[in-house]
Amino acid sequence: MSVTLPLPLSILLPLVAAAYLLLQRTLRFRRLHALQSQYPPSSFPNMTLTEAYNIHYSLTALEFPTTFSQSVFFALFKTYGIPTISSLLLHTSELSGPTASKRAADTGVLLTEIFLNPPGSDRAKRAMGRMNYLHSRWQKAGKISNEDMLYTLSLFALEPARWVSRYEWRPLSDVEQNARGIYWRWVGEGMGIDMSPLLHHSTPNKLPDATPLPQNKPPSWPHGLAWMRSLETWSLSYEESHMLPAPSNRSVATGTVGILLTNVPPSLHSAADQAIRVLMEPRLRRSMMYPDPSPLASRLVLGILALRKWILLHLALPRPWVLRWKWFDPQEDAEGRIHARQFTAHPWYVRPSTGWRWGVKGLLLRLAGGVVPGDEGGRYLPQGYRIEDVGPERQVGRGKEEMSREVESSGYFDFPSTTKPIAYMSALPFLPFRRTSGFRD
Repeated sequence: MSVTLPLPLSILLPLVAAAYLLLQRTLRFRRLHALQSQYPPSSFPNMTLTEAYNIHYSLTALEFPTTFSQSVFFALFKTYGIPTISSLLLHTSELSGPTASKRAADTGVLLTEIFLNPPGSDRAKRAMGRMNYLHSRWQKAGKISNEDMLYTLSLFALEPARWVSRYEWRPLSDVEQNARGIYWRWVGEGMGIDMSPLLHHSTPNKLPDATPLPQNKPPSWPHGLAWMRSLETWSLSYEESHMLPAPSNRSVATGTVGILLTNVPPSLHSAADQAIRVLMEPRLRRSMMYPDPSPLASRLVLGILALRKWILLHLALPRPWVLRWKWFDPQEDAEGRIHARQFTAHPWYVRPSTGWRWGVKGLLLRLAGGVVPGDEGGRYLPQGYRIEDVGPERQVGRGKEEMSREVESSGYFDFPSTTKPIAYMSALPFLPFRRTSGFRD
């Protein structure tokens, strides 16, 4: 029995396509416009940390999850262009040999626990305490300077916005940058980083948007966007004077690139290495003593990224809440362990599942010669991680008392909160509003 369409396909298909494009254009910027409407520039100084975190989480899990994830990894990679940082990492030997992917996974675990759990939550507190404990012995020994810590913080704060501006369908707005400035300044204060170089670098006490205060008082900025501008001014200047060629830079970079190529078929290693060099800025390539990529590789990689940007802007619908990126389990299990849901090289802390082992991702990993969760028994700790044990093997079980004392005595988790609804989160019919204490459920 034949079915008669009310309109011929030659008319129906263009109408459906036009309706889809109209819907896409209506929804694509709706979250941004709702956010800008709720937070005009005059409100920037009054934005609370809770509001800033909610905006930060939305950018990370909904708006630009792929680019944010890659840019944070690349921000860490970029720190290896500073000889004082790379020489310490080379000394620890944690980014070379069999420990390299474990060290990268542990860094990712602590960063995501801090960045993606609500400020003041138990897991964010414990992860911050653990990270500070792992840094403390090197700081006490004078191996990690405040300037290197501040530079590392600057890259985590600045690189995602730079990558979004280059490779995504729109740049970050001022309100989003304001929120990220509030959030990342809080992270820096939690790490005990002295912000005074932002005031006193180059022209003492005269950096734009910063207010010098009496000695022994913390520097002050009127809002998060002002802090981000000062941070970028300082960070670029620091790069110019400190990102210099050194054998340690090259050694650590080579180990990290090896991690990135773990699940790439050997026949494609050369092409992937060229693509990585395309994404590296000229100064970073020089400091790591890498040759420039070929003109063909540059055109191909940048062309693919430009095509992706065009498709997202003109054809793709916004990501709904149900498809948000998830990096770890929202709750600890009965033994206090947490399972990761993403991995870069080897499946550290990922629970074996049918989807991971026999789904599309698992099959692609097998075809590439990679390792899927559950392979090699317990080598990659499929039972998950405890935040208090994350780090080098020799540090497992150590530092718990120091972490507890720091969290209890520090005030950096005390922050003004708000019950004001984040209206832009309900700007899409398929994106229900979530509580302001954090989006995860």
